[in-house]
Amino acid sequence: MLPPILKHLVATLLGPVQACLRYVARLPAALVVEIRCARRIDAAARRVGAMRTKIGIMSGHLNAGSIEGRVDADRNLRRMLSELKDDLSEMRRDLATWHVKECRGRTGARLEAAIAQLNRIAADTWSAADKLVLQIDEYDGARAHCPG
Repeated sequence: MLPPILKHLVATLLGPVQACLRYVARLPAALVVEIRCARRIDAAARRVGAMRTKIGIMSGHLNAGSIEGRVDADRNLRRMLSELKDDLSEMRRDLATWHVKECRGRTGARLEAAIAQLNRIAADTWSAADKLVLQIDEYDGARAHCPG
């Protein structure tokens, strides 16, 4: 049996060590969760990037003048592009809010890189969609005045 003074000394010395061990024990789980989040964000970035590629292809066709007649007479394509822009803006806002609330603005390098990449791709896609809407307006406007 230890005297009370030694018990107090051992408890005082082991308290910070135990706290440190509890932190280290939680660390791998947190790291796994962070990697899983980063992978999901990477997957979203790939999907948004694929949309950006499709927008670029459509823009190229318009620039080449290879589409006969009006492209978007019923304005459905422009409406969908506008909805895409709204969704991208909302996604970026939600991601920023999540980053502040869930991560307190601090993340590991892997997750930080995934978030930054998704933000870049989403911003580029938003700009490309906006540019395509203007191109369609110009393209269809020029064709609306042509006979036949």
